Amino acid sequence: MQTNLMKKLSPSGDITMYIAQREYVDHYKSVDPIDGVVIVPTSKAHGHRLFVEIQLHFRYGAEAEEFSNIPFKKMVVVASQELFPLGNGPNQIPHVFTNWQTALCKKMANMQGICPFKLEFPQGSPPSLVVAGPAGVSGEPCGLTYQVVSYFCTDPTLPLVKKNTVGFNVRVTQETLPVPLLEQLSLAPSTRPATLVSRQFLLSPGKMQIEMCLDRAVVYYGEKLSMHVQITNNSSRTIRKIKCKLYQVSQLSFATGERRAPLYCMETTEGCPIPPGATLQRTYTLMTKLQPHRTNENLVFEASTNRGEVERLSASTIFPYTDPKEGFAILVSYEAKIKVYMGGSQFQSVRSTLGEVSARVPFFLFHQTPRENIELEESASTSNPVAKPHRMVRLTSVDNEAAKEQPLLVDW
Repeated sequence: MQTNLMKKLSPSGDITMYIAQREYVDHYKSVDPIDGVVIVPTSKAHGHRLFVEIQLHFRYGAEAEEFSNIPFKKMVVVASQELFPLGNGPNQIPHVFTNWQTALCKKMANMQGICPFKLEFPQGSPPSLVVAGPAGVSGEPCGLTYQVVSYFCTDPTLPLVKKNTVGFNVRVTQETLPVPLLEQLSLAPSTRPATLVSRQFLLSPGKMQIEMCLDRAVVYYGEKLSMHVQITNNSSRTIRKIKCKLYQVSQLSFATGERRAPLYCMETTEGCPIPPGATLQRTYTLMTKLQPHRTNENLVFEASTNRGEVERLSASTIFPYTDPKEGFAILVSYEAKIKVYMGGSQFQSVRSTLGEVSARVPFFLFHQTPRENIELEESASTSNPVAKPHRMVRLTSVDNEAAKEQPLLVDW
């Protein structure tokens, strides 16, 4: 078996951290733990205490708008463990080390200060999400990210010394639940989602009625979504134009306001004008992906762990068993919307309207393909697969200065 390890050094070069992955899946009742190894020479850590912890960073304001050295950012430690010296921290349940941890410890058995660790995310940990800002704006985006950090100090209550700190950016993603389980948890309707909107206008007899129904409640990214619509015009106005949109709706767990960002839009005059007393039945097909000509501004994406990573739109966030931990979370949902524009008999221009009626229906959007297979699914190779070496651990350094060192191979 082959495992890709990642290595990182502190600025002083005294602390070395190894981890095997940067993405951890939330199974709603538990989250994949972080397994790693920290190496600190005993001579360097004399009189110090070595800690490793998971930090949750929540940025709620643009970095360019900060003033007086007051960052628009909050940091919460969600899990912590003391590694050195042994016995100073609280009694912790021993765990069985993974194969690569055991192999790495054997490989470096002649070194001192080898500390394997395992950190558990608390239940209800929110996923790592960031909000795309305007084009051309640099700096750290707003959103929620995680870091696994190791440091040694004499007093953990004092501010951390940067040269004695090393950390990795990690990502938490939610598992895609099957449709039967969503229905069992009362998160998704057992029937097709639908709505009925009826509106009567001031000083105008009759009503305008829109019946809207989606073909399914759970859609995977990139699939087509059919919207069945029936418009009954019993008013005295004439419908001139119809517009269909898919929105991503984002909301902070501790706030009440919502933000809607358009994902896909289509505009049509097919079947129009619809005069008073007429009925229109149509099925509109929309793609559940971002249109090429639209910008990413205000859209929520999964947080990236390294540069050059493919951006992926956030899936619908759900918390079926518990509320978001620490109160920080970005709640993402999706909805389909239809809007009809009306005008009187004296208004022949499409742009001249006397009113509008809209209807909304929510739905779930998930990702069916794991992130590591995004690029592979588009260019599938037809050649015979190359056999991978077995029982091998390959070490990849993420430090610029250590990029020239040879990969470390460990048998296990």
